[in-house]
Amino acid sequence: MAEPPFDLKKGHRWFAVELNNLGWEYVEAESRTDDEVERMIHAAHGACFHWLQVVDLLHHLRAQCLIVSAYCAAGLSEPAMRHAEKCLALSAQASDTQSKFDLACVHGCAALAYAQGGATKQAEEQRDALDKACTKLESQDEIQLIERLYRIPLTTGRPRPLN
Repeated sequence: MAEPPFDLKKGHRWFAVELNNLGWEYVEAESRTDDEVERMIHAAHGACFHWLQVVDLLHHLRAQCLIVSAYCAAGLSEPAMRHAEKCLALSAQASDTQSKFDLACVHGCAALAYAQGGATKQAEEQRDALDKACTKLESQDEIQLIERLYRIPLTTGRPRPLN
């Protein structure tokens, strides 16, 4: 492969950040066209690819959360559950190096993926893990973001069933 005319590591990082931000914009949108759904999924996978070129396990974990969230937003439960498994495995590998918010996101996206896919037992296990993770969050803003991203009201201290 020819040598690029720019700093490759900086290029990967730039694309990772831009695609990550674009992916989350689509995930958080109230509605999406079919073309936007396709772009959302490509942005999520693209961000993951570029993060894998330049950084650590935590960025890979966060990118997988985005991928799960994108598939959930698209209503595609099979790939969402598959990536949720990867996300959970990365979370176990990251252990104490992940933030409390990272852990809540992992369980939130997994709970949503399993619920959408009809995997009731796994969804309930992830809801319980999410509940436990959210008790450790220190910021109300983080809790509200988890509620918004994963459509799980947490203000009662226990996640309610997913819609």
